[in-house]
Amino acid sequence: MKRGALIGIIVFSSAGCLWLLLAWLSITESTYRQPAISRAEAKAVAAPQGIYQPEHFTDGEMSAYKIRLENGFLVLPAGKVTFAVRKLDRNGMALWEFTLKGGAIGGLIHYDATSIVNASFTHSREYHTVQSDLSSRKVDLAFDEKNRVCKRTLDGHPDGQVVTEMETLDPLSIIFKFREMNLAAASKFSSAVSDGKATFPVTVNVVGKQAIKIGGQAYHTILVEPDLGNFRGIFKKNPNAKLQIWLSDDAHRIPLRIKTKIKHGTFIAELEKYQRPRQPNSPSAVATTSRLIKLIISGAVFIFLVGFFLRRN
Repeated sequence: MKRGALIGIIVFSSAGCLWLLLAWLSITESTYRQPAISRAEAKAVAAPQGIYQPEHFTDGEMSAYKIRLENGFLVLPAGKVTFAVRKLDRNGMALWEFTLKGGAIGGLIHYDATSIVNASFTHSREYHTVQSDLSSRKVDLAFDEKNRVCKRTLDGHPDGQVVTEMETLDPLSIIFKFREMNLAAASKFSSAVSDGKATFPVTVNVVGKQAIKIGGQAYHTILVEPDLGNFRGIFKKNPNAKLQIWLSDDAHRIPLRIKTKIKHGTFIAELEKYQRPRQPNSPSAVATTSRLIKLIISGAVFIFLVGFFLRRN
């Protein structure tokens, strides 16, 4: 009886420690610090004629997010995803390139997306995704801006085409379009997005300003709720769930938190690291040290539990 009770206590304590450890590892410690510069200063750089000059994102920008899943009291670290922006020059033609690289479960699940958009940032030219998991596949979209059509290829085979609008973006570049919205007051913004199967109108409802915390850091944000209709894209949410994005209320308008309901709980992505060209005094070393401490403590807790159990048996 005593032995059974002792084993029960060990198992219960181990489960409790594991739950606390997972919850702790799921906490995001963001290196992002909101800039003091005004939006007018951010727009001061002149752009060549015909090339869109972003007000908030920029060439060479990179943002990394930590993802967790929440279901009741259960909190699980689910992976990481990185967004990046580059300005391209293809034989004298200026283009915008947006990339997404995500992974989960130690690399067993991997998702890459690349978006190529015209210089004026009004219409996608190409969109490519590579998904590696139990249902691995490769999707390529070719946009014909002049004839307003998008051709879809699945794993190298033609997979139909759809009509597009005069201004149509893909599932990745539309996220950056959200950042360029005028959010001075609560309003709505409309555009079109295509995944090669259909072209959907996208409406964004600007809820308003909110203060949030990521880890121990407080941020001033603007909450927006994109209505994707039947479109799923990158965020495969429940049909009746809201997609919520908290944009930083500053010159960069970076998404600080993304949240939506999915089949197995709530998907939350929070900004962990942000890099912008010529951004001085980057505090990324602090975040690296913090992650190292977490790994050391996690290993120590695991070794202690295993050793304690073996000694008792």
